[in-house]
Amino acid sequence: MRRAALAALLGLAAGCASPPPPAVVPVEERPVRSRPIDQAISDGVSWLIANQRPGGYWGTGCVTWGYDIYGSVPSAQFAFKAGTTGLCAMALREEGSPRAMEAARKAERWLVEESVKLRRGDQDELYNVWGDIYALQALALAARQETDPAWKEQLRAAAAEHVDLLRRYESAWGGWMYYDFATRSQTPGYPPTSFTTAAGLVAFREAQDAGIAVPEHLVKSCLRIVEKCRLGNNAYLYAWGHRYRPLHPVNLPQGSLGRTQCCNEGLLAWGSPKVTVDDARRGLSDLFKLQGFLECGRKRPIPHEAYYAVSGYFYYYGHYYAARLIGRLPEAERAPVAAKLSEVIRGHQEEDGCWWDYNAIWDFHKPYGTAYALMILLRCREATGAGAR
Repeated sequence: MRRAALAALLGLAAGCASPPPPAVVPVEERPVRSRPIDQAISDGVSWLIANQRPGGYWGTGCVTWGYDIYGSVPSAQFAFKAGTTGLCAMALREEGSPRAMEAARKAERWLVEESVKLRRGDQDELYNVWGDIYALQALALAARQETDPAWKEQLRAAAAEHVDLLRRYESAWGGWMYYDFATRSQTPGYPPTSFTTAAGLVAFREAQDAGIAVPEHLVKSCLRIVEKCRLGNNAYLYAWGHRYRPLHPVNLPQGSLGRTQCCNEGLLAWGSPKVTVDDARRGLSDLFKLQGFLECGRKRPIPHEAYYAVSGYFYYYGHYYAARLIGRLPEAERAPVAAKLSEVIRGHQEEDGCWWDYNAIWDFHKPYGTAYALMILLRCREATGAGAR
């Protein structure tokens, strides 16, 4: 099973067609229950607080389902721990209740003290960039809101370290890819993925808005890659290495659904002339029209197993950036889109209050899924003015 997962990853990253792996029945299927948005948010916050580790982070990397993704020990687990903790810290801080803020500050303390130790796992694995991206975004949010000068400075210093780490691990093309199966060089030589690079652009925007310096040349190189990955049908190439295979299923609108939202948000955040609010509106429309393709991938443990090479981990990721895009629409248009998105997300909440979409990364799936879902619903509630329904 592990070999099948690795083969799927290698084939897609290289832009090569490979025979589909055998179907796998998703595990851990339990009852889900849609609930009013206030209750959904409260239950999600309760789940995160109950599952926060004593040190302030989420996940251990010590739980296996027998078919975890390709990753070295312990660097892969530390990378996902940093990224997951960053997401959870953001979700709790955005919710803002006293109990959530206490847990968020505990997580941010861990990010300041531990996440800055994050480094590349080995020659062909760079999951660390995901940890850097979401740790940076969480620290930037905290630095923008905290008032204690000494603590604010520590937050900014840790955030600046993650900016430097992202600079250090930028690919030779610009942007980031989380594997380097080509050169295995100090400067990664594998073509970057559009969505990793776009997520970095979003984090950079948050950082700069919080007064954290971001090198201009780094922003420009990332913008260039995402812009070049943009296709005329409002989809985005999976990676720059796919530029000679734009009709590969993963590069069609159905396969691009999850990353289209992030790429649009990343470009809009920096005022790129290559994308407009009309493009964001079209991307959101496609998301709901083609939603079934993301649903087919949700909870499947083998990467890119579903139609159009959709992976489960694009589910809440893609919807999170869609929720961010709703705020870019004219105010009169926001509520109907947010109501649709809220209904989709609330319908997948597990009985215990968490959300998850892809469980082949040890025990990080529930905390990151819950964090994404909470940030989605918080934006939907703001856009609709909804509560208790």
